[in-house]
Amino acid sequence: MVMKIKNKFRIPALITGIVVTLFFLLAFGPKFIGSFIENGPEYFNEIIQSFVYWEDPSAFFITYFTGYAITWWRPFLGSFVIIIVSVFYVVIAGFDGPPIVAVPAFLVGVLYMIYAIVPEVKLSNKIY
Repeated sequence: MVMKIKNKFRIPALITGIVVTLFFLLAFGPKFIGSFIENGPEYFNEIIQSFVYWEDPSAFFITYFTGYAITWWRPFLGSFVIIIVSVFYVVIAGFDGPPIVAVPAFLVGVLYMIYAIVPEVKLSNKIY
C-alpha cells in the first residue's frame, strides 16, 4: 500500500495567495469599478494604454489576476507569470508606481513555484 503525503508547500501558497489577492481586490477593485462607471467603455482604452506605459498599476493587477487564476490549474505556469510580471513591474515602473504591491505578488509567485517544483512524498508501508 502506497500512501501519498500532500506537498507541504500547498497550504502556505494557498493562504498567502488568497490573502494577497483579496488585498489587491479590496485596494484596487473600487478604482476599476469607479473608473468604469465614470468613464464608461473609454476606460478600456486607458487599460490598454496602461499595458504600454506600466506607470499605472492597472496592467500589473490584471496580469497578476490572470497568473493567479492560472495557478489553480497549472501552478508552475501561473507562478512563472506572477514572478515575471512582479519583476517587470519593479524594473519598468520603478518608483513611479507603487513597487510595494510587487513584493507580496512576488512572494505568492515564489511559493507557488516551490509548490509546483517540489514533488509529493510517497511512503510505502510494505512489510518485508
